[in-house]
Amino acid sequence: DLRENLLGKRGWSVLSWETRMQIVVEAAQGLEYIHNGCRPPMVHRDVKTTNILLNERSQAKLADFGLSRSFPIDGESHVMTVVAGTPGYLDPEYYRTNLLSEKSDVYSFGVVLLEIVTNQPVI
Repeated sequence: DLRENLLGKRGWSVLSWETRMQIVVEAAQGLEYIHNGCRPPMVHRDVKTTNILLNERSQAKLADFGLSRSFPIDGESHVMTVVAGTPGYLDPEYYRTNLLSEKSDVYSFGVVLLEIVTNQPVI
């Protein structure tokens, strides 16, 4: 997963900036697809570095859709739900209101970006 590669686990070298940018773009494309390309649209609810898997060429794929929720196609922008996700990555507005939208994934992805840039775990 991305976290192991950022921290240099298993003897792998630290990821280059070019590779990190590739991972960011591919993970963002995955989020864009589940938010806008899927029917019905989905929210992942647990975007974090351990849920971005890398293959041997460091290509990124979103994983672990166990907490994901689909949205009605009728145009609802959010749904009321019990809060689920990982502390440190969890959108504070979603935590406070129980209103889930794709913005929650965008917030979590911002935390992932911070981890990629700083090379430090968020939690």
